[in-house]
Amino acid sequence: GLLGCVPGISSYIGGDITAGVLACGMDTEKDLCLLIDIGTNGEIVLGNREWMISCAASAGPAFEGSGVSCGMRARKGAIQRVKINKSTYESDVTTILNSKSAGICGSGYIDLIAEMLRAGIIDKSGKIKDIENKHIRVGKLGKEFVVDDNIYINDVDIDNIKRAKGAIYSAAAILVKHMELNFSDIKKVFIAGGFGNYLDMENAITIGLLPDIERSKFKFVGNSSLLGAREIMLSSDAARKAEEIAKKITYFELSTDPKYMDEYVAALFFPHTDANRFANIKL
Repeated sequence: GLLGCVPGISSYIGGDITAGVLACGMDTEKDLCLLIDIGTNGEIVLGNREWMISCAASAGPAFEGSGVSCGMRARKGAIQRVKINKSTYESDVTTILNSKSAGICGSGYIDLIAEMLRAGIIDKSGKIKDIENKHIRVGKLGKEFVVDDNIYINDVDIDNIKRAKGAIYSAAAILVKHMELNFSDIKKVFIAGGFGNYLDMENAITIGLLPDIERSKFKFVGNSSLLGAREIMLSSDAARKAEEIAKKITYFELSTDPKYMDEYVAALFFPHTDANRFANIKL
C-alpha cells in the first residue's frame, strides 16, 4: 500500500489541524469560524473560506489525562461527567461504558472543577477550601477532594488544569485580537479533542476554557483530526482540498505578541480575572 502524510502548516501546526479544518468544513464556510483543538499542544484556527490564521499554545497534557493524579485518557472506566451535591459534596459520576471508575478524563475534569466552583469547594484561584467534610482530606501534596472510590483531585492537579485552560483561552483571545476582532464576531466555534463522546460546553465556559458567547455557536466535533484523515484516505478530492487548506492557513507566533504573557496570566483564574469577559457566569 501507499503511505502518505497530511500536509502541515508550520513547525507547531501539523497535518492534524489541516485534517481538522477539512473535517469541520471551515474552508467552505462564509461565516467567521474558530477551531480549538484541545490537547497537549492547543492549536487554534480562525477564519473562513477566504482566509485562515492559526496559532499554537503549550497547554500541557492535563486535558489528556496526564500530569494529574487520577487522570486517564477517554476510555472504558474514565469518569466523563460529574455532578456534586452542594449540601453533602457527594459526587454523582458517569463513566465511559458505565464501567467501574478507573480515573478521570479531560471532560470529567472540566465538569469536576466547574461543579467544585458552584458548590464552593474551591475558590476562584482553584484552592480547595478548609471545609470539614468526609470528601475533603489532606494528602501528600495538600488538600484533596475525593470524587469516587479513592479517585480524587488535589490542589496541584487543579493548578495544572488551570494553566492548561489559561494557555488555550489566552491563545484564542490573542489570535482574535490580532485580527482586530472580538469573540462575539465569531459565528461558529468548533471544539475538538480526545474527550470521547462528551463535552459540556457550559462547564468549559464556567472554568474559563472557552469564551462566554452564545452557546448555540459551539459544536463539539470530537477527534476532528481522525475524521479528516479518514476523508483524505477515502477521497482524492479530500486529499487535494487538504493541500489547498495547508497553503491557505497563515501561522501566527504567539511569542511575538508582547501582550500574550499578560493575557495568559489574566486567565490563571476561574473563570478569569476580568469578570466582565464572563458576565453570564455566576459563581
